[in-house]
Amino acid sequence: MRKLIITLLCLLCIQVQAHHITRQYYNVSMSTVLKELNSVQQKYTINFIYDELEDFKVSTSIHNQSIPQAVKQIIGFYPIRMIQHENVILLECTQKAKLRFTGKVVDEHNEPLAFANITLLAADDSSFIAGGVSNKSGVFVIPYEPQKIISRISFIGYKTIYKTFTTEHAGTIKLYPDTLLLKNINVVGHQQMYKMSKGGMIIDVEHSILAKMGTAIDVLDQIPRVRTNDNKVQVFAKGTPLIYINNKPISDNQELAELKSEEIKNIEVITNPGAQYKATIQSVIRIKTIKNKNESFSFSTDANLQYNTNWTGYENCKLTYRTKKIEIFNNTLYDKSNMYKEDNHFRNDLHIQENIISVRQHALTEAQEHIFLNKCGISFSLNDSNSVGGSYKYYKTLSMNGHIYSQQNIFRNELPEGHVTLTGSMQNNFGPLHTAEIYYIGKLGKWKIDFNGTYFFSKSTEKNNFKESSEQLENRLVHSYSQQRSSLFASKLVFDHPIGKGDFSFGMEFSHTKSFGKYSNEEQYVAPSETDITENNTAGFMEYLLPLGNFSIYSGIRYEQVNSYYYLFGVKNDDASRKYTNLFPVLSVSYNKKKWALQLNYNEKTNRPSYRSLRSFMQYDNRYFYEGGNPSLRPEKIHTIEFNSSLDWLYLSLGYKYTKNKMIWTTSLLKDNEIAYTTNRNYHHHQMMYILFSASPRFGFYQPSFEISFSQQFFDGTEYGSTQKLNKPNFSVILRNRFSLSKTFTGTITLSTSTKRYSGFLVSRGYSQMNATLRKTFMKNKFIVKLAFYDIFKSAKEQWTMHGLGVETSKDCYNFSRSISLTFTYNFNYMISKYKGTGAGNAEKKRL
Repeated sequence: MRKLIITLLCLLCIQVQAHHITRQYYNVSMSTVLKELNSVQQKYTINFIYDELEDFKVSTSIHNQSIPQAVKQIIGFYPIRMIQHENVILLECTQKAKLRFTGKVVDEHNEPLAFANITLLAADDSSFIAGGVSNKSGVFVIPYEPQKIISRISFIGYKTIYKTFTTEHAGTIKLYPDTLLLKNINVVGHQQMYKMSKGGMIIDVEHSILAKMGTAIDVLDQIPRVRTNDNKVQVFAKGTPLIYINNKPISDNQELAELKSEEIKNIEVITNPGAQYKATIQSVIRIKTIKNKNESFSFSTDANLQYNTNWTGYENCKLTYRTKKIEIFNNTLYDKSNMYKEDNHFRNDLHIQENIISVRQHALTEAQEHIFLNKCGISFSLNDSNSVGGSYKYYKTLSMNGHIYSQQNIFRNELPEGHVTLTGSMQNNFGPLHTAEIYYIGKLGKWKIDFNGTYFFSKSTEKNNFKESSEQLENRLVHSYSQQRSSLFASKLVFDHPIGKGDFSFGMEFSHTKSFGKYSNEEQYVAPSETDITENNTAGFMEYLLPLGNFSIYSGIRYEQVNSYYYLFGVKNDDASRKYTNLFPVLSVSYNKKKWALQLNYNEKTNRPSYRSLRSFMQYDNRYFYEGGNPSLRPEKIHTIEFNSSLDWLYLSLGYKYTKNKMIWTTSLLKDNEIAYTTNRNYHHHQMMYILFSASPRFGFYQPSFEISFSQQFFDGTEYGSTQKLNKPNFSVILRNRFSLSKTFTGTITLSTSTKRYSGFLVSRGYSQMNATLRKTFMKNKFIVKLAFYDIFKSAKEQWTMHGLGVETSKDCYNFSRSISLTFTYNFNYMISKYKGTGAGNAEKKRL
């Protein structure tokens, strides 16, 4: 009896639940939805004309609702009437027009805008015809009659737009935030500052104070996780990023200085790069600019003057001619800069059996370089969906002359052994560097095609002449010469096609690289070397992005096969030649809703040694210190799991990284010699965890950004012979004070500080630094003046100790980082380039 009652209760519960449904729909035809609801239950009969409701799209989530409640929610704001008589539900469209005006409304980040108002007006007298509202996915369907209409699309906090249509399909309509003035009350439509994207985060620049920072390099210095120093860009815990401007990779960071902040729409910082990126890429920054439809001729020039005990500066000029179909551009740069300037104090302690040799050195080094760069290109739009183009870049060091003056005191077991005076000159000639690229980007039906081809060639030479004078030790003359030649052919082809609700892409990439290097020392204190490396890298990849309401799931996998052939003095070295075959998976799950954004990422990457690190050369620095390459180096395997979240102007990132075959810069003793030798070596594994928190509130004209980060490596150096364990944390704090003093006048004061940092065997001392900028625009942004102060208190010194294997090396150096800089910019009809090529082999070029 008891079992019978339980069974009856279960059947009753099932019957009750059968009248309530839970469903989720995204852009599904209403006729399909109603047909499904009619079939999953037997209590209600839903009657409708299939063709009448087929065009209306449904995007909604239904949770435990009755059939009538679900149908009402599905109808939403569509012009559809519902009549219920007992268990029969009748649906019909109230507007019996023949035409259906359809489209999708999105915001400036291409995210759907729900409940946007769409009003249709007559083209002749602007009288009202019909109206509707977009659904959760931004889609709208409005029945209407006239062949020609004016559509009015509006949303609170966004600019209202009017468009005239003679077709039923409006396509995607993008709205941009607006600022309204109501009786002395300023009502601003603020956008969410951070949004999670495919493997990263998008930062809104256009609608924030970041748009008034100056240049792209200034903007990057103001966003979470990104650090800049002397035009060099780093992503916290992810190293040097691959940087794109409008899908085109930059060839030099000078391009960031050329791009004005007012032209930037948003910046995407990707810390989980997808499968289409080479496996060595751990971070990507994609800068998207505001569309500029100007045509005819444009001109832009920048003049910079900087002083840090020496006068340096650059002059950059960009010319562009554009029509609807074609664009031609030329960019010329001349730069005089300090390649390096250092006031160095070194100490090297060599532990050789029972002896300790200490070398204490004070060295003044300085090198200035003059460079010339010219880049030209052309792009041609075949139609709205297809374009081709090409570019050529020439780079050359016109001169680079360096000097060194050094005093060395040598002690053995704390007793003076000798004094050495070292003077020398360095000549470095980099170039010519040639880069030629072609591209095709097109669309055939629903297929998107992206092809890029690249040729790269570079040559560099270096001559060093040193004189070591000593009364106690032997005098030496040291003449050395090195040469490096590199070439690269690369191509990349990507296909993209929608599948189901998501987007599927796949492609292939190939690169052929040659790197030749030789080193010789006339006096033969070190042996000569000649290395020739040829490498072929073939890759295939596929990835899929699936949006599921507020969620999106991205997954991808990349296959790479690398064949490397290593030659010493023209003879193949089988031990140093390599063949690798690897799969690199990547996965990302994101959630975006209102002000909340969450993301969980995992990827496997690799880090391959540079061609210079693989060379067999040994370079003479002084009689106690050499450095060089290591042909036995193996690539790293890097596993990373990371969680990111943001709430309006708050951002948090947590990550863990495990690296196998970690390459670490190591100093050890040369066998049977009283000489320290520094090179890269592989270590079994290395672990690191990191946390970063950022807050960027708004207080009217004052919009600060506060960032605090923690990182700690787990690497026990004592296992390999070091005297230190090196498993200690690092904390750093950055306070960016940003002031919008007027529409044309902005200023920043940036304070940064850090505790000791541990990286491999290297321990860097803590530091503090203060920078400030003032920027004023004139003539509607045509003329811009920027004044910048760097390292105001002369506190950013390079101070570190390397706890090597039998050797401890310390450096206390001032790099003359305190400086003042003045930049003048003039823009005439300034335009962002329409060039769409992304290049190929971009990661490989970094290794050359």
